Amino acid sequence: MSRPPPSIVLVDDHPLFRRGLVMMLSAHPRVCAQLHEASSVKEAMGLDVQAGLVLLDISLPGGDGLSSLAALREHWPEARVVILSGHDHAELRRDAERGGASGFLSKALAAEVICDHVLRWLSETPPAHAFDGLPLGDTAATADAGAAHDEVLPPRQYEVLKLLAQGFSNKAIAKHFGLSEHTIR
Repeated sequence: MSRPPPSIVLVDDHPLFRRGLVMMLSAHPRVCAQLHEASSVKEAMGLDVQAGLVLLDISLPGGDGLSSLAALREHWPEARVVILSGHDHAELRRDAERGGASGFLSKALAAEVICDHVLRWLSETPPAHAFDGLPLGDTAATADAGAAHDEVLPPRQYEVLKLLAQGFSNKAIAKHFGLSEHTIR
């Protein structure tokens, strides 16, 4: 009896992004996986599937994806958990790596690049640059682009970014720091 294809669980609170990514992955000729969607970590862990790959949005209501890594790893110990983010900063990539993620994907990447990364994470060999969020392939170009991404944000800007990733509004962040909403923007 042959083994069933691996399952991909996509956890993102934006239905349009989820549908788009599922459509893109299911249309790709080499992605042979069952695709499952969830709008929260709780909903994902309620699915009756054996996940091989979890694509986890970093910005979720009620908490961020980073704080859910341990629970997802416990629930699906064999799965690779990859952080998805529209906030592509070196600090977030490092936090994802330290938190036990298998990799980091920027939502700004081209569709084909995202599919290439997903294929590699489904295979036995994860992408060589799993935390740089950059395209696979030309290592010289990847190294040059990686150097540009290693700029470090000032501590206050990084704190603002982390609060944004947790779903706080500009207004709430401004109140937290005692600054104007304009300054936070």
